[in-house]
Amino acid sequence: MQMLEKAGKAKALVLTLVYQDGTTQLDPEQKLGPPVCGLLALMKNDLDCSTPEDPLGPNDSLVYLKLEHTPAWAQQHAHTSQEHFTRDVLLQVLSRSQPVVCYKAKDFLRTALQFYRRDLSWKRVAGCLIQDPQVSGWLLDPANPSSCYQDLLNKHSKRPPTTSALGVKKVSRVISGLCSLFWLNMELCSKLQSQGLWELYSDMELSMISVLAAMESHRIHVDKDALKRTSDLLGTKMKQLEQEAHRAAGQMFLVTSNTQLRTVLFEKLCLHERCENKKLPKTVNKQQQSTSEAALLQLQDLHPLPKIILEYRQVHKIKSTFVDGILSCMMSKNYISSTWCQTSVVTGRISAKHPNFQALPRQPLQITKKQYIQGKEEEVVTVHPRAMFIPQEGWTFLAADFCQVELRLLAHLSADPELLRIFTHPQADVFTMLASQWKGVSEVEVTSEDREHAKRVVYSVVYGAGRERLSGILGVSGEQASRFQDSFLQTYREVQAFIQRTVQKCHNQGYVLSIMGRRRTLPNINSPNWGVRMQAARQAVNFVVQGSAADLCKTAMIRIFNLVSSSGSLSARLIAQLHDELLYEVEDSQVERFAALVKSTMESLQHIDHLGVHLKVPLKVAVSSGKSWGSMSELHIPPSLSPPSPLH
Repeated sequence: MQMLEKAGKAKALVLTLVYQDGTTQLDPEQKLGPPVCGLLALMKNDLDCSTPEDPLGPNDSLVYLKLEHTPAWAQQHAHTSQEHFTRDVLLQVLSRSQPVVCYKAKDFLRTALQFYRRDLSWKRVAGCLIQDPQVSGWLLDPANPSSCYQDLLNKHSKRPPTTSALGVKKVSRVISGLCSLFWLNMELCSKLQSQGLWELYSDMELSMISVLAAMESHRIHVDKDALKRTSDLLGTKMKQLEQEAHRAAGQMFLVTSNTQLRTVLFEKLCLHERCENKKLPKTVNKQQQSTSEAALLQLQDLHPLPKIILEYRQVHKIKSTFVDGILSCMMSKNYISSTWCQTSVVTGRISAKHPNFQALPRQPLQITKKQYIQGKEEEVVTVHPRAMFIPQEGWTFLAADFCQVELRLLAHLSADPELLRIFTHPQADVFTMLASQWKGVSEVEVTSEDREHAKRVVYSVVYGAGRERLSGILGVSGEQASRFQDSFLQTYREVQAFIQRTVQKCHNQGYVLSIMGRRRTLPNINSPNWGVRMQAARQAVNFVVQGSAADLCKTAMIRIFNLVSSSGSLSARLIAQLHDELLYEVEDSQVERFAALVKSTMESLQHIDHLGVHLKVPLKVAVSSGKSWGSMSELHIPPSLSPPSPLH
């Protein structure tokens, strides 16, 4: 109890997870990370008197909290009463008001939730603010995040780098590492304040650590048998397409080899010679004819082979990345838990891996099964990787999606009157209205192709895609893509003015900001190289829009997380975040109530008074639900169902 009291009174706690091979979170990350065996906590009371030569102050102390097997070098620091003591210290860490510092704090919180699953509800991590130098370092320089602790230390500290050692020297190195982590955190916090990033860090990014740790502690159930059947079906389809490709080419070749495909398409079939008024893309390095998707789309009407290759690639990607990739993450389990990365995307977006949830195709794929019995018709089978994800018994998936959030932000940022007018009609189809304004025709005259073109062109402006990229997406020539973009910017003149203002501001100050103060420095904006300068200009515009969308989505995640955590009855769990969409698992009896809460919370972010955010356009959120992620249908919330209080 004396040690527990000591931990509670410490002016600062500095933590690192210890792994079974004796490494800690301060060591470079390994590809296949060993299991966690414990936690090393430095209790700092002497905040001013330690030095690099003597990192531990006279009133500082170190405690090792055992979770599993202890490596030899840490045994002398192991505490006698183990499991209950470790749990009590962890609970104290979660509710501390004094500073707690941990490099990769999300991994620490997730580990605590996993080890004490029975005693520790995921709701307990809400409101836990652990200072994380990995997050602060990324926020200061999101384009160049440090790959490991030592890199971060070298980048921001003048202290000499530590070297790897064993036994007692290893203990000294870890103590020194924890002390340097404390000082590094102080240095980074000072830089955040001087650059106007402190509020974003303390209010948003630190809160996101708890949200992501809870997400990673939740299990997402998968229909494993259906996944295996889908893998077999896609494998059969790939063999069938391979045979079709050989027949169309009139020879055998390796379908996955770009070199062999190039030989067939351009040396044997000479398809490039039949391209009238079309400039086919070339490879960057050797300037050979490209076999990219953009090139194959331009060739697909000239010969059957390009279309077969495009379909083969689509099927191959779904099988290898999504179906077999998910199976490899499951091993003997019937569930998965994705890893959510807070510091890997420059715009502030969250990314996923093992598996990459965000890349799972939204639309199902139609597969034609060839029949080998004469007279029997070919069978069309629908493959939908998202349909393999299912809620647990008695629960439902609920998705909440910010509708056209980038376009709404573009309307707000540019204050273009024509764009703003679109959003005064809440029931209208935004992209049909957009196409109508742009093409100068009535809405009933807008074709599905016009609508798709309008959608692609506006996002090419937002994402900074050049005419070559747009031509590949639309399957038109570069000149036509350029005309599309020019005419769009002629129609929405204030969008062009916003782009010019953003680029000019970036020229003057060297960085750009999102609506909530997220910052990206772009030194190349003043490069003497025109191409490099233009790329920085596109990145500047893209960051302002995308960074602002990331701000809104993260704010929504945190607010809903805090509402559920503080509720005695609500149990909904956030299990995935897909760009502008949040996916929850909700108890069947709470679906309507929670849907109303989520929709009202997300749409209320049009105005965030304490941050001075007041969008000129309303935010619209579409809510859908289903018993699998692939069979979601829109949920219409009755107006009578006003946003309920979650606290009862």
